[in-house]
Amino acid sequence: MISEKSIANIKEHGIAVGDGARKKQILEDEIGYPAGKKAEYVIIAGCFQAEGMPQAFRAFKQVLDHLKVSYTLLGKEYCCGWMSLGQPAVFAKNEEDIASFKQLSRDFVVENFKQAKDLGAKSIALFCAACEPTYTNYSDLTDLEIISSSELINRFFKRGKLAREIDYYAGCYRFRRRITDKPVDVAAAESVLNKIEGLEVNHLDSKLCCNIPPHQEQLLAAVKTNTVVNICSGCFYSLQAKLAGRADVKVKMLPEIVLEALPK
Repeated sequence: MISEKSIANIKEHGIAVGDGARKKQILEDEIGYPAGKKAEYVIIAGCFQAEGMPQAFRAFKQVLDHLKVSYTLLGKEYCCGWMSLGQPAVFAKNEEDIASFKQLSRDFVVENFKQAKDLGAKSIALFCAACEPTYTNYSDLTDLEIISSSELINRFFKRGKLAREIDYYAGCYRFRRRITDKPVDVAAAESVLNKIEGLEVNHLDSKLCCNIPPHQEQLLAAVKTNTVVNICSGCFYSLQAKLAGRADVKVKMLPEIVLEALPK
């Protein structure tokens, strides 16, 4: 059953749980992201990512600043509803709730489109992978360009240098197929990695799902280095949890590696 409490909370606070104060504190006060400002690119952070991976958002901001990108957060970003409304419906295989989620998410996303247009933005860049299928579904409702944070980095990042070996997991995105039939574009992240001189990449099998136990075992067995890099925020949390017992292995998001590769 769709959570009416979550719907009401999103409408009031822009987020499914809580009032969003901690998210705002981390992104704006502690890291220094601008919000509600005129800019070319609007960054969609997602509901809970700031609290779960502040180091990735800090790195992302530093990369954007180095590359002189014009960017801002929204003054009030509305949650797309995936975690609180869409994911439970998909896991329950409840087609009625999935349809309800799609309609609700449409309304929330359109509100974000309106704000972005008011700020003079030309593009929306999605940091949260959970938001991506919803924005993909409704990209035809706006003339704003919808891209990933990886694509935003790829546009401005020309080259870097880092003598390092990493494992890279693009993610399988199998759950998003219940929300959209449009394929996900992971080419930008691959392009970014290819621009880093000296970086050796061990590609983990993206056909394997980090949430399916037998697949998890294969993924973890394939890890060869002390750094696993992700572009999917969901995969970041999953692999971080699965590798918690291996103190020698760090799980990171793409902007963290790009920051390391920038000229000092």
